[in-house]
Amino acid sequence: MKKFNLMMLGLLLLLAAMLPASAAENNVSKLIVQGEGKLNAAPDVATVVLGVETQNASASGAAAQNAKLMNETISALIAAGIAEKDIQTSSYSLTTAPEEEQKTAGTKPKAPTFIASNLVTVKLNDTEKVGQVLDAAVSAGSNSIQSVSFDIRNPQPEKDGALTLAIEDAKRKAVVAAKAAGVKLGRVLEISEGYGYVSAASPKNAAFSSIATPIQPGEMEVTASVTVTYEVS
Repeated sequence: MKKFNLMMLGLLLLLAAMLPASAAENNVSKLIVQGEGKLNAAPDVATVVLGVETQNASASGAAAQNAKLMNETISALIAAGIAEKDIQTSSYSLTTAPEEEQKTAGTKPKAPTFIASNLVTVKLNDTEKVGQVLDAAVSAGSNSIQSVSFDIRNPQPEKDGALTLAIEDAKRKAVVAAKAAGVKLGRVLEISEGYGYVSAASPKNAAFSSIATPIQPGEMEVTASVTVTYEVS
């Protein structure tokens, strides 16, 4: 019994020793600031979504025409230097066109028109070839350009650089705030961060001619934001 009492006394003393430290930590004066960092980088990869849409009075006719033009489009893409592994079917559909509202009562309904659509997603590792690839696809029969987008293959260096700038921005704000408030800036208690980047604008449903299609990759803005908690005294 005496041994048990001694153990309980020891635990109580240990708990009592820990409580002031915990309470002191909770009572620390804090300064919370936010920082932002931005870096611009040229995109080095592009993604194009394009395809073929055909219409016919019969489903088999629309599908057959579509298959012919799509095969020619894919062949043109490969001839333009795109690897087969970088061409992926993203959607295929065979539907009927919406029926027009009958204006005259008793009018015989029109026969349906069938629409076949086949889209592929094409990845390019050379952003300078986007216009050339689009022209090759259109010349081969592609009549649907859904989108062109750009990206950075490995954005980590830019993200690290933006994070460094964000932390420096937060530190600058903390120094200014602490001086204005008449307090001394202490150690960093906590840092939380977030990332994002905005791509260059991409043309959609663009018109094409015999002149090489101009596509400008532009630059991408890589951003980082941080929330830093400082101890002040």
